[in-house]
Amino acid sequence: MMKTLAGGGLSLGRMSMFSASSLFSTYASLTALVTLIQQFYHQFIPKQVRHYISLKLEEWFTRSSSSNTLFTLVIEQFEDGDYDSFNQVYNACEAYLTSKLRSTSTRLKVSRPSKKDHVSFKLAQGEKYFEVFEEIQLQWSFICNNNDTNYDTHHDDDSSRSYKARLGNKHYFELSFDPEQKDKVFDSYLPYILRFYDDMVERKKELKLYTLDCGGGKPGCWRSVKFKHPFTFDALAMEPEVKKMVIDDLDRFLGRREFYRKVGRAWKRGYLLYGPPGTGKSSLIAAMANHLKFDIYDLQLSSVHNDSVLRRLLLSTSNKSILVIEDIDCSLGLADRQLQHAGEAKDKYMNDNVDMDSQSQISLSGLLNFIDGLWSSCGDERIFVFTTNHKEKLDPALLRPGRMDMHIHMSYLTMPAFRVLALNYLNVSGDHNLFKEIEQLIQATKVSPAQVAEELIRSDDADIALSSLVKMLKQHKLEQIEKKKINFPKWVNGDLTNGTIHDLSDEISSDDA
Repeated sequence: MMKTLAGGGLSLGRMSMFSASSLFSTYASLTALVTLIQQFYHQFIPKQVRHYISLKLEEWFTRSSSSNTLFTLVIEQFEDGDYDSFNQVYNACEAYLTSKLRSTSTRLKVSRPSKKDHVSFKLAQGEKYFEVFEEIQLQWSFICNNNDTNYDTHHDDDSSRSYKARLGNKHYFELSFDPEQKDKVFDSYLPYILRFYDDMVERKKELKLYTLDCGGGKPGCWRSVKFKHPFTFDALAMEPEVKKMVIDDLDRFLGRREFYRKVGRAWKRGYLLYGPPGTGKSSLIAAMANHLKFDIYDLQLSSVHNDSVLRRLLLSTSNKSILVIEDIDCSLGLADRQLQHAGEAKDKYMNDNVDMDSQSQISLSGLLNFIDGLWSSCGDERIFVFTTNHKEKLDPALLRPGRMDMHIHMSYLTMPAFRVLALNYLNVSGDHNLFKEIEQLIQATKVSPAQVAEELIRSDDADIALSSLVKMLKQHKLEQIEKKKINFPKWVNGDLTNGTIHDLSDEISSDDA
């Protein structure tokens, strides 16, 4: 009996050993099989197919784990009751989803409104997208109840807008999620999409240059063209300290919405650019527009009939814009404080058969109210820029803070500004053997950045261009010396003739040169 028990124990031990070894062998076989399948999957299955399988598995698990009762947001294309006004939330959602689905979607609409536009991609009917945002399960659906889907939802042509008005809200998005996550979706997810859209629009924004339409239409009508001026602050030839001061002031202006609201001031700023011709006033305006991404309104006061039209022009300008009045000292010929001779001017016009009604009747008070009165507060993020060659001719009331907050003197060329021109035009970043002589000539004469730039652009060879510049500066210096000479009469052999005298220091400087 003992032998029997011993034999039975031995058999159980062998069976236990056999079961463990079989289990280990099976595990090893399964592991090898899984490894083989994994290698086969990654080596022979295309990446796009693997991504599609992962997406479908994620959708299946997301759908199976979601609640049966979902809260749904409907985001329509047009505002309720106003089919001529686009719903900006719809546009933001479309742009956001297009950026997400371009690489994963199986169906997208493709359009190109004009030759100058890039190809745009939009969601097609029935497209769905599942997303996880801050641990929230979200499901997007695009619904189109209209058979005609061949129009562009962002084309602002009047006829296109009327056509869409007849269609009504037949395009919309549905966003479904757990009702318990409503607060997080409203407070975090939707603002996130709107910020994404605003940043995208800002990056792709095409600046416009507006001018008055004087071709038979109603007075005070703006017309625009695309503003493609490439000028930036990096290419601007001016004193580095002044340039940095302007850039810092612009950046500070952009970020002070709440500050202006707190102190009770209109969110605007005025800049006066003054200096000789050719010193870069217009270039600075272009650099400001490109830096801020602001449109430009170029206003010729001579084309504005009266103060009422001037106010209407201000109201029709958009936010985030720069309103420019160049040569303000020449434009404002009939200022309030210069009207004491208006009767004489009127008689002169009548004698010359000139129609006074066709002349600009803008007053100084009208202009001041335009830039600093009650009407100037009808808008945000606006910049006024006045330019002049003669600051001393302007009325002091026009120059005080609150109207022209920052006065920027655009001076003749200096050596630091010249180095900017040399880098931009000739790619000369360091020193050159002619720089010392050029610096002496720049200090001894008055030359504008435009004159020097015109000389540098004539040759791609730095040595040739700089040598030509030296000759031009020397000639310019001699011409300025000649202009300083004073003519006076004198008697020679009983006859009255002209004589000349000039500054001795100029003569000495010229001889030394």
